[in-house]
Amino acid sequence: MLGETLDYWMLKVLAHRRNIATEEELNSRASEATAQTFEAAMPKMRKLMRRFGGHLRVDSAKRYLDMGCGAGELTLALARMGAGHITGVDFMPRSIDTARMHAARMGLANASFECCDLHTWKPQHKYDVLLSFDVFEHIEAPRQFLARMKELIAPGGVAVMSFGPLFHSPFGDHMWGFFRLQVPWRGVLFSEQAMLRLRRECFRPTDTAQRLREIAGGLNQMRYSEFLEHLRAAGWQCDYLAVNAIELPVVRPLSNTLARVPVLQDFIAHNVYCVLRPM
Repeated sequence: MLGETLDYWMLKVLAHRRNIATEEELNSRASEATAQTFEAAMPKMRKLMRRFGGHLRVDSAKRYLDMGCGAGELTLALARMGAGHITGVDFMPRSIDTARMHAARMGLANASFECCDLHTWKPQHKYDVLLSFDVFEHIEAPRQFLARMKELIAPGGVAVMSFGPLFHSPFGDHMWGFFRLQVPWRGVLFSEQAMLRLRRECFRPTDTAQRLREIAGGLNQMRYSEFLEHLRAAGWQCDYLAVNAIELPVVRPLSNTLARVPVLQDFIAHNVYCVLRPM
């Protein structure tokens, strides 16, 4: 807005350090995830299913792949609901360790986990349903990843994805964890370097990223219009597409309408729910 230094001081007034943690501390906390955390994933999964309008179903005869599964809460929820077999993949060792521990605790033989890079991973078979929840806004090269997904999907299969907030939407910077006041469009209005400086001071002191794309987990700053272009270029068609699937009677239809306006859509589209099929 006003340059790195002035932006930093303007934002610093709004920042707090209550959630500050090093990577070592985050690793330690991951192993402390409780059974209650995984129980809470069941209602969350049912809510997701509603937002997909019936397009996300559990089938005991199908093979599922959860791409970017994190600690596996939703992966294990689907396994408990009766998915034939579901594989969760994530590149963070602490997440996979946690997922495996809770899968064993629950005795879920129809769930397995792999710690690897999905771009280079070579699975033994293809999958009927590809899943991606709250991941796609973090993928470094989304168009290339969409092309990679076509190598993982079985004939007749679908990809079920939800993601957001998108970077140019009101709270798309993913940095609410260290601000007292959530200023909308903060990531667009203020200097990237000022934001990262505050992030190091108040949130993740051991993450030395110089760009948003380099922070742990990444943030690709993709616009909604760019996502639609990536789909076409990578050869996917939508069986289902919902923008701003917020369960509020007035807000949802209004934001959905604005998200269709070419100039406004990138700044209004907060989350995306879609079911994709290869062309």
